[in-house]
Amino acid sequence: MSLSRILLPADVDPFAAVPMGTLAAPWVRGHWRASWIHHPAQGPGVGGVALFRRRFTWSGGALRLHVSADQRFRLSLDGVDLGGGPERGDEAHWRYHSWAGELPAGEHVLLARVWWLTDPPHAQCSVAPGFLCAGEGAAADLLDSGHAPWEVRLEDCWDFLDKTPCWGTGARTRLRLDAEHASPDGGARGWCAPAQRGPALHAGAGNCNRGGRLRLIPARLPAQREALVQAGRVLLVTNAQGVTDEDLGRLPLDPLTHLATEAHAWQALLDGNGFIVVPAGQRRRLLVDLGHYRCAYPEVTLAGHGRLRLSWAEACFTAAEGEAKGQRDAWAGLFFRGAADEFVAHSSETRSGSTLWWESGRFVEVVVEAGDAALEVHRVAWRETGYPLGEDGGFACGDAALQASFPIMVRTLARCAHETLMDCPYYEQLQYIGDTRLECQVIRALGRDHRLCLQALDTFAHSLRNEGRMSSRWPTWEWQDIPTFSLLWIGMLHDALMWGGDGAAVRPHLGVLRAVLEHFRSRLRPDGLLGWVEGWNFIDWVPGWAGGEVPGEPGMGGAAANSWLLAYAARLGADIEEWAGEPILAARNRALADGLAQACSRVLWDETAGCFADTTARKTWSEHAQLLALLAGVDHPREQRLLSALARSSGAATSGTGYDFSPAAIAAIGADYSTPTRLAQPTVYFSHYRFEAAARCRRPDLLFDRLDYWRGLAAQGFCTVPEMPEPSRSDCHAWGAHPRFHAAATILGIRPAAPLFAAVRIAPMLGPLEWAEGTWPHHLGDITVRLRRTDGVVHGEVDLPAGLSGMLAIPGVAERPIRGTVAW
Repeated sequence: MSLSRILLPADVDPFAAVPMGTLAAPWVRGHWRASWIHHPAQGPGVGGVALFRRRFTWSGGALRLHVSADQRFRLSLDGVDLGGGPERGDEAHWRYHSWAGELPAGEHVLLARVWWLTDPPHAQCSVAPGFLCAGEGAAADLLDSGHAPWEVRLEDCWDFLDKTPCWGTGARTRLRLDAEHASPDGGARGWCAPAQRGPALHAGAGNCNRGGRLRLIPARLPAQREALVQAGRVLLVTNAQGVTDEDLGRLPLDPLTHLATEAHAWQALLDGNGFIVVPAGQRRRLLVDLGHYRCAYPEVTLAGHGRLRLSWAEACFTAAEGEAKGQRDAWAGLFFRGAADEFVAHSSETRSGSTLWWESGRFVEVVVEAGDAALEVHRVAWRETGYPLGEDGGFACGDAALQASFPIMVRTLARCAHETLMDCPYYEQLQYIGDTRLECQVIRALGRDHRLCLQALDTFAHSLRNEGRMSSRWPTWEWQDIPTFSLLWIGMLHDALMWGGDGAAVRPHLGVLRAVLEHFRSRLRPDGLLGWVEGWNFIDWVPGWAGGEVPGEPGMGGAAANSWLLAYAARLGADIEEWAGEPILAARNRALADGLAQACSRVLWDETAGCFADTTARKTWSEHAQLLALLAGVDHPREQRLLSALARSSGAATSGTGYDFSPAAIAAIGADYSTPTRLAQPTVYFSHYRFEAAARCRRPDLLFDRLDYWRGLAAQGFCTVPEMPEPSRSDCHAWGAHPRFHAAATILGIRPAAPLFAAVRIAPMLGPLEWAEGTWPHHLGDITVRLRRTDGVVHGEVDLPAGLSGMLAIPGVAERPIRGTVAW
């Protein structure tokens, strides 16, 4: 048997040539023969897990089928797992997955586990519980849901648990390991005929809006990577007799209570050797360090009577209550608090189980409790998962601490890359525009597979509302309005145009680009600045900025950062329109940018300070306004003065690990940005735009003076990049991986010189480094740059792939064209 997941072209309907009835009338076009089915007891307000089963006889040969579910499914054929889905989307863009291959003649069982949460993850859209299977050709009569005799039963061995402290990720689960759950064909009891909920509708269907129906489109991503690993180091084993689960979180992790004589056996279990017998009535608590941050489905095998509880955390806490974490690899004397799943055994037979969704973190608390009889723990392993990112691009440099930070950045990106690009895997699992733009640039620096980037670009465009703004995060059941992120989506579109090799990904979004700019154009004030735009006008998590918004004039607008951001987006939009063959629209966008620049210079410029105030009140000052002005193309005389202002600003306390936004440091400086000599400085996220300004203005100091934060992560015990300088809620936030992009794009200076990366410009900035080298995975082949300082002079070599030409820009030397291999 060999059925493999296949990817269909985005505009393909596999049943377009099979209309309902004899005529493909417009109102039935796109209607599939298969229908959505569900358990009769399930409806929009009734959650749970259902098994759908189809036993069928196959005559042999090629089989092709298409499957989807609301909300999620996992599919198996004859007990062999085929994978799950669907890729997350919204109701108008609901994914189905396809499998094809040769199936031998004989009896077969297709089984789908489908679950529907009444409190779903924030990134999960939904209409109602349902399952869909559609077969092609001879498989249609055998497999089409709603026509073939499928069976369904509720799998009542699942309970849903509180997800605290993870507010956006969906419920945790308790699984009772019974014989029915372990059966490869779904067991024998409880089966009934499913109810129907109407035909499946392709996105091209003529009538598809009645009753909140889902519109189907093909899945576009490869299967998620899944690899079973035995991992973890036992740090602590304690007797937890008489201590409730709730009370465990109030007890410090005490090394003096460690049961060393038992730890070796538990370690052998985690290593995949042997098993543990917990005597009746006994209870143990373990703390396990997974070695680094992981996203994984736990795999548990138990026998006997009792339960095993796995709680996940990114780090241990300094107090039983509160969010402070301290040193990230420390645990002794600290407190554990995390989200938990449970596995319950009540049979002498060994039975295995996992969770419905993956968990994440670095530390796992294991609580094992035997019941009236002994509990045997035969396996605790981890099925690691994530998007199958490639790493074709490389970078190395002479700064050991900086070099050690790059694997941390890549791991952070990998843990935030799944069916969507996520802000963080632990708390939210949401795809945000501001985060995703930076994540996409890192993906492009690492490999040639840009499908996650294009998924994100399209998905955000799907959230556009009539007034011209899109949801700051998508997909989600809760639309969120961060107006500044709609402008940053234009940056994403420009990135796709310049750094990618496929204009077909950009052209469908020209209308979205125009809608966004037209909306913000309508919000200009009489003085020419951007007026108030309702919503959460987030810029950066700057201490002292409530909710990350520039302190300013609520209800009036006029913030310099917001106005310059619109000017920046308008200039990028002009580039896109020029490429699209729309010079009039390009000129109109440039005129918008010029008008905003003139308004900022007229209303917000301070001649004495040589920089822009945050608002017309002139009470606060920030680097953010100056950086966006540089990126938006401020006039040259002011550009030089802005660079001087940035060089002398001292808006945050520093330490040996870079920025220190701890409460003590904040108190020391008072988060006081009331003078232009103390500009509010970018934190982890917005530093990307400082580094972009460094590249644009050829100022390596603006890059290298801010990399201490990343250099210091390993010394603080981090194995991923946190969301913000301390105190940070999230310890794995992929927007902080952006220096890996800048290693190639800014230090080595590899940047596109024409749309679709049809030409390259190499403008290296070695800064204080003694040497650096690396490759950019261009679609024509690797671009390689090697830099080395000898006797104070920087020498280098560039290798370009065949078919790619460009320009070399070395400080103090006129730019010159390059092709092939060039040295200087």
